[in-house]
Formats: sequence, structure tokens, C-alpha cells
Amino acid sequence: MKAIEVKNLTRTFITGKEESHVLKKLDFSVEKGEFVSIMGPSGSGKSTLMYLLGGLDKPTSGTILLEGNDLSKLKNKAMSKLRRTKIGFVFQFYNLVQNLNVEDNIMLPIILDGKNPKKYEDKLTEILDTIGLSDKRKLTPRELSGGQQQRVAIARALISEPDIIFLDEPTGNLDSKTGKDIMELFKKINVKYGKTLIQVTHSQSAAKYGTSIIRLVDGEIVEQSEVI
Repeated sequence: MKAIEVKNLTRTFITGKEESHVLKKLDFSVEKGEFVSIMGPSGSGKSTLMYLLGGLDKPTSGTILLEGNDLSKLKNKAMSKLRRTKIGFVFQFYNLVQNLNVEDNIMLPIILDGKNPKKYEDKLTEILDTIGLSDKRKLTPRELSGGQQQRVAIARALISEPDIIFLDEPTGNLDSKTGKDIMELFKKINVKYGKTLIQVTHSQSAAKYGTSIIRLVDGEIVEQSEVI
């Protein structure tokens, strides 16, 4: 089953009289349960593509089907619900609320969605165990290392049980050993929970944790390959 289908996707930005063709007629699909890395030099369109796939931006032309839903045809309310229920995001910067403890940061999407946090207590305990922070649940972000804060951000993306998780340079702020640990965790999440993961990364070593690689150059796909 396809998690994402992209057909003839273009994204053009207009600044004054200048037209910048950031993405040019992309065609590809991502199977459910894949772990895809989008790679390419700076300015190749990687982040633009991820924001389009995650419904944070709209294409100039072409279609994106996310589990059969045409993102360009969804009204704002439906798109917002899809992002809350089907999609998770992990960014390079952790975006944690500094005066909330670990478990409250993780539960934030549940609270903001008006759901009952008590129904998620077992899930919270399971996720804390998965990310290895069961003993840190009452600490605030300033009491955690960078790697631990990123784990909290990952748990926050998992708590709503999304089908697809987008990762934007998730190890960009971490040292190499911590980055390796975080990538091992993503691999575990991909296998244990069967989540579809799509990461934007400059790191060849990070990409090796996935199942396939899409390489972009100047807004075009120049290579699609499986990770061996």
C-alpha cells in the first residue's frame, strides 16, 4: 500500500519579477512502512519537498496523495485534522516548552487536540520506555542533554500514533555519537511500530539507517535507490 504518491509536482516561488523553480515535475511514491531519506546539496529543494508532503505548503502544480487524500483538495480544517492525526514532525530544533516537564511536553498534542490525557497514560509509559527516558519524565528540558531533548521531541511526534513521521535534519544539532543513537531510535520506531519515516538529511551515514534514498539536484530527482 502506498503511503504517499507524488505526481508531476512543481513548486515555483515568485520574488518581484524573478521566478525560482524550486521543484520541477517530480514523480515518486513511498510505500507504507518505508524509511526514505531525501538527500541533495543546499538549495536542491529538499526542505520545500518535505513541507509540501507534510501539508505545510501547497504546490504550484501537480498532486500529492497522502494515504489516498489529495492534499490540494483538502479544506484548511480537514488539512489541520490530517496533520494532527496522520502526520508527525521532528525538526532539527527541538521546539520544547521549557517550563513543562518531559511527560507534559510529550502529551501537548493530545491536550491541544482536546483529547483526554488519561486515555494515553499507557501509551505514554510505553513511548518513554522506547525512547529510554522513563526515569526522566518529571524533568524539564533545561535539565536534559540535546540528545535527550530530541528524544522527547520524537516521543511527542509518536503520541498521536501518526502513520507518517517527517524528520527535518533530525541529527543536525547533535554530536556524532548522539546522532547515531537517535538514528538507531528512528530505525527501531520504523521496525517496531511500522511507521513510514521520511527524513531530509545531508548525512550519508544517517541515510543508511533508512530503506531507500531519493537524491535531488536543482529541484529534480537524479537518483532513487534502495539502501543495501
